[in-house]
Amino acid sequence: MTRLTEFEAHIASMGDLLDIVGALRSLASMRVQEAHQALPHIRRYAETMAASIGAALLLLPETEPVRQKTAGRRAFVLCTSEHGFVGGFNERVLEAAEKLLDRDDVLFVIGSRGAALAQERGRRSAWAHPMATRPEGVPEMIRRLTTELYDWIARRELTRVEVLFARHRQGSSTTIEHRLLFPIDLAAFALAQLRLPPLHHLSPSALVEKLTADYLLGLLTEAAIEALASENAARFAAMDSARENVSKKLEQMRQDARQARQDEITTELLDLVTGAEALQGA
Repeated sequence: MTRLTEFEAHIASMGDLLDIVGALRSLASMRVQEAHQALPHIRRYAETMAASIGAALLLLPETEPVRQKTAGRRAFVLCTSEHGFVGGFNERVLEAAEKLLDRDDVLFVIGSRGAALAQERGRRSAWAHPMATRPEGVPEMIRRLTTELYDWIARRELTRVEVLFARHRQGSSTTIEHRLLFPIDLAAFALAQLRLPPLHHLSPSALVEKLTADYLLGLLTEAAIEALASENAARFAAMDSARENVSKKLEQMRQDARQARQDEITTELLDLVTGAEALQGA
């Protein structure tokens, strides 16, 4: 195989790689847009549940205490990536968590890459689940997470639940958000203006409990979709940088191929001249 043929083979392979990188970049951009479009609806849902909790609290007797446990074993829910090509995305989430974790704290990890990274760092996950790849898959994933969390809480193995997730904003750097999920300070939901209690078919305590569960579902869904948008934003940035590097490499290889082609032409011309001179001498 001549030098020119080798260059042409490498150029073809590099072109295929550039196409793959471009496809991953476009897909990541689309996933970011999908997540950002879903977020306002999720936030409205959580706000509706918060307002409903405030209305339902009017049904509770004023003398009824709200039992809240603030001390005990904590759980941290970490929202990480399911796939690679995200740079230091998962490392940032784990580093933020390690600043808060105590020895007895429990990890619930969403995202296979994050769970593997936590294992490498000596942080064993009590529960792990693949991160959804699209917003449509997030609610079912969160339902499985909340079911597991409620089982732990019912067994009195957890008294506090917190979540860490990445938040991406266009034109600014990604931040790691830390939010308390449980216990909930129900006093914060009290209505500023009193009104008539709502009509209901459940007992007041059961109604507040169900609304609180739906509110937590909304908060966790928002956190997961924020993380999904941030994961794909990190992947877009990585693929954008890779596309630039591959494009530069491809252009350099094309220049080398042109030079190799010129060298072959020059060699052929020299061979012709040498042959003609040899014939004249004979």
